[in-house]
Amino acid sequence: MGGIVHTKGEVLKCVFDWVGERRVAEVGPLLVASLLFASAPQEPPRDKLRLGVDYRWWGRNLQVRDGNGLVGAASAGPLPTGATLDVQWFPAAYFVDDRGGDLGVTLRADVAPVFDTTLGGAHFKSTAVRLRTGLMFRLPFRRVEPSVHAGLHFFESTTAAVSAEGTPRPRIPNVSYQGPRFGLGLRLLEVWRITFDVGFGATWLLGKGELGSAAFYPGATGSALDGNLGIAFRTWPWLDVRLGVDVTVHDLSLGNGLKANDALYGMSLGFVFKGAP
Repeated sequence: MGGIVHTKGEVLKCVFDWVGERRVAEVGPLLVASLLFASAPQEPPRDKLRLGVDYRWWGRNLQVRDGNGLVGAASAGPLPTGATLDVQWFPAAYFVDDRGGDLGVTLRADVAPVFDTTLGGAHFKSTAVRLRTGLMFRLPFRRVEPSVHAGLHFFESTTAAVSAEGTPRPRIPNVSYQGPRFGLGLRLLEVWRITFDVGFGATWLLGKGELGSAAFYPGATGSALDGNLGIAFRTWPWLDVRLGVDVTVHDLSLGNGLKANDALYGMSLGFVFKGAP
């Protein structure tokens, strides 16, 4: 009988090559996944600075009602016309590594410089600014970071007296809400590179601007509730990409059975610079 004759060495080489190919095929996906998770960065040190800059889509809905129903309304958005600056700074953390380094200064500013508000079918140029500032204290643990916040809340929206169509503005006032705010926050620290954050706050409205003036509703009283939710992905130890949503609802009693509900909502996408560790 004729045929190809293999030496013992050639046969063993073929066997080892075949086994090797099988093993690589079996462990390939597992090996790739292991390398990815092994490359995830170590747990980051406690932040000394969080500086967020976001592009913001936002909207507003103001409604005034009495016992019989809707009296007046104004709406805007959702509009891609906003910008947000969000700062949490812990100055003592540069010098101490104890609870003193967990006391921080906060500033959040949302600005929508020009947008259209719809009133009675007409379009009016408007601007809006929201500002929060104060102090916060965090309690960082291995995977969670609860925090308490105390400060001031400010929201102002002004609308032109005449619309683009030339009609005068209906009898709906500009607003300037101001008051002390207390809030609670929680950050779920990194699972691999992902961080979640959630927050709630309440404000006692001491100022209402034109809405609370003698020309409109001088006896107006009210409060506000707000909430936010975000998810951030760490690209480098000092930089996150964050997507967030938030809502603030101002609830007012205007007197004589009138009530107003002024809601501000938005979605933001941007970067969080966390400074040098």
